[in-house]
Amino acid sequence: MVDVKPVSPLASEWSDQQPARIRREGLDVRENPGRRKILVVTDGTEAVARNVATALGTSLPATPDSTTADDPCCLMLAANTWLVCYERSHGLGDRLIRTSAGFEAAVNDVSDGYVSVEITGPLAYALLVRGCELDLHRRAFGAGRFAATQVAGIDVLIHLRAQGDAYELLVDRSLAAGLWMWLKDRAKALAA
Repeated sequence: MVDVKPVSPLASEWSDQQPARIRREGLDVRENPGRRKILVVTDGTEAVARNVATALGTSLPATPDSTTADDPCCLMLAANTWLVCYERSHGLGDRLIRTSAGFEAAVNDVSDGYVSVEITGPLAYALLVRGCELDLHRRAFGAGRFAATQVAGIDVLIHLRAQGDAYELLVDRSLAAGLWMWLKDRAKALAA
């Protein structure tokens, strides 16, 4: 049997086996290929939500467009529907599957469908406002919030991470290269 390993849609931007990255003074934009994403859909019963929260080690966000923590980060997409993003929580997918067994719930790994791009540094906000009409300033869009919006006309999920000026964009893998080219171009303009 042939072992098929997913290839990043940004592979052409990798350097020395390191993920795509743009660095400028005050700005760091990087692909995070290790970020896993699991879609969890439940029947809305309290018991299954409690089990999922136990597996995550954090409470589930109660309102759409809200998030919890950073790792794992749980984004509430709609009623009874969450996207769980994580790095360090090894075995989290298996725990979610085990804890939802016997309940009306679907747990699907959608990691290869999205590319995670992290934008950090004091200029992160300045970069994003050049292509996003949403008010991303902390006073309007603070930690614990996320939005489905567009950056440079490309659909993304965006959230402000809890630590400092750190945004995470989740983009469909088929649109990731276009977003990356825009970010690269605008980062150059910021540095000029």
